[in-house]
Amino acid sequence: MTSRILSKEKIINTAMEMINHQETLNFTKLGKALGTRSQALYNYFPDIIVVKVAVAAKFYGKLGVRLDADLLGMTGKQAIKTFANVAVQYSLGNFYLVQQIITIPPNRLNNSEFEESFRRLQMILIQLLKPIVQDESQQLVVSRMIFNLVIGEVFCAGYGRFDNNLLNTRDSFNQMLNRILSDQSK
Repeated sequence: MTSRILSKEKIINTAMEMINHQETLNFTKLGKALGTRSQALYNYFPDIIVVKVAVAAKFYGKLGVRLDADLLGMTGKQAIKTFANVAVQYSLGNFYLVQQIITIPPNRLNNSEFEESFRRLQMILIQLLKPIVQDESQQLVVSRMIFNLVIGEVFCAGYGRFDNNLLNTRDSFNQMLNRILSDQSK
């Protein structure tokens, strides 16, 4: 495969496939999977961390598209619950990608595509919260509570930390989400 056939999109998609198959992601293995030499990848990405950031941006972008479809026509608390549940299920379905995303050093996340894709998720949730939570600072607090709940659920459920016969993971997640949302009605 020559560099003319390579593209950022092909590199990102192949990296995502490798991560989903639990393969170690480095330029040597990525180049081999693409049928090219690892040196050819430097024309597109300066290092493997930048590839991971691009993978994260694509992951968040795809989650945003999924949320748009699943939230179509929904409003109120049910829409917020759907947002949270879709985010958890999508992330658990791509748990190996999520694990890689979380390992990206914070000082390496300065990327406009990454920022835009994550900010889009935040704005979807803020728009859903506006009819329920009028104060902007409280919208931010509640959105952070929900994001924290989603992230915690993904990691604890993903690692099997919430396996319990007394209460299944999804039910406990929904109960916690209901508590957050019921506090907004007071």
